Amino acid sequence: MSRAPRTLEGAAVVALITALIYAAGWSYAYHWYDRFNLGLIGLGIPLQYHFMYGFWVIQSFWWLVLPLAALLTAVMLLWGRVGPVLVSATPIWVPLAFVVVYALGAATAGDHYREHKDSGFQRYPWVRIWTEPDTGTARLQAIQRDLTEGKYRLLLQTDRSLYLIKPKGAGELPTLQIPQDRVRALRRIPTNPGNR
Repeated sequence: MSRAPRTLEGAAVVALITALIYAAGWSYAYHWYDRFNLGLIGLGIPLQYHFMYGFWVIQSFWWLVLPLAALLTAVMLLWGRVGPVLVSATPIWVPLAFVVVYALGAATAGDHYREHKDSGFQRYPWVRIWTEPDTGTARLQAIQRDLTEGKYRLLLQTDRSLYLIKPKGAGELPTLQIPQDRVRALRRIPTNPGNR
């Protein structure tokens, strides 16, 4: 008795694929920003960005899409035979699928980080920032001088903070967070569009 998958099963497959893309994107974002010692909760990244990151993971592992599409087509064609087995094995293969996409997201973030670091983070703009005067230590004054001279790249700008990196430093890449209420002015330094 051959039975084609019903609308409910089709909706469940679409929901599962959507959740897996989101999970891959979340894993990518988590591992990417972890490289800069930043947590996701405080950044307030919009939901749709995780889907964008998920598609970056798919783009990195594009060769997996064809076998998965073939497998999905085969399951749909043979639903009468394999459907009951897949449904009963759901507690095994669904968590396994999430573990796999989590690992793919982490791998993609690691690869992208190495590429960006090797190029000096050229895709992130140099910025000059003038902050409220701070009469603190000599180290804080040196940071302010570096900010006004444009020695930092803008990693991320949120409603609350600017996150800056200084790629020319040795060793671990430090991330500097400046609250928006301390920023008096920000200027992105123009770059040569042909310089990659």
